[in-house]
Amino acid sequence: MKRTYSYVKKVGTLRYELSTGQEIDIPLFPGILKHLSVRDLPKSLNSQAALRKYTCEALKSAPWPVLREFPRSWLIACMEKVEIREGRKRALMFLLS
Repeated sequence: MKRTYSYVKKVGTLRYELSTGQEIDIPLFPGILKHLSVRDLPKSLNSQAALRKYTCEALKSAPWPVLREFPRSWLIACMEKVEIREGRKRALMFLLS
């Protein structure tokens, strides 16, 4: 029996202006927030807190090819708020440096 793997694919990009005035492009990947469907994802990420939660969930579980689609400065800012295993945190900081 042959096993087929499906990989995560970006379904779009959301442009958001942060409270600092900086604009960032956030990639939309289904499955990071497990309770949302693909069409509900863009309208659910309508605040900076929701974007931060989405990014923190991505930092906890998403593979590097997904994470590298996010703005580097945004990932580094979210790293301060997320609680992840120390080994994963060191690896992500290495990849982001």
